[in-house]
Amino acid sequence: MTSAVHRQPNSTSVPVVICIADEPRERARLAGRFDGAGVMVLASDLESAQSFLGTIQPGAPEPPVEHSQRVVRVDGLRLNLAHHLATWHDRPLQLTPHELKVLGCLASSPGRLWTYQQLHDDAWDDAYFTGPAAVQSVVKRLRAKLRGSSLPLHIEAARGVGFRLTVGTDLHLVPPVQSPT
Repeated sequence: MTSAVHRQPNSTSVPVVICIADEPRERARLAGRFDGAGVMVLASDLESAQSFLGTIQPGAPEPPVEHSQRVVRVDGLRLNLAHHLATWHDRPLQLTPHELKVLGCLASSPGRLWTYQQLHDDAWDDAYFTGPAAVQSVVKRLRAKLRGSSLPLHIEAARGVGFRLTVGTDLHLVPPVQSPT
């Protein structure tokens, strides 16, 4: 468990206490011990806390784009979440709502590692996260559909953490630059 207090210099704002605990019981225990002297942020991992803190900007924040309004494009893949449409070079892909949402999340930032929690939060909206099994099941079906459609998109696993989307099948090894001696 990690916690930190964030205070803005020369500010009369309330402190923000950030607690990171991977177990729901521990987060509940911490919340119960908090005396309400400021704002408490409970996160399951450091990446989630950093993601949350990255959304806090001084001034007027931009309103978030509703999940259902997003259109995501990667190579020939086009996902329209508002109309539940998925196409690969204008050929329709048959995806369930959860498959579409998980793929939409992964495709919004190819190469980025998404935690199980982040993918669950995005695809299941406000449902309580009970573990990675539901996300893993959706990704398993999604991988089969991507392979069956011969898409050059691959969902890679980071064991115990989450998934990332990679585009293309070619990996190019670049030799290190030799410094002149």
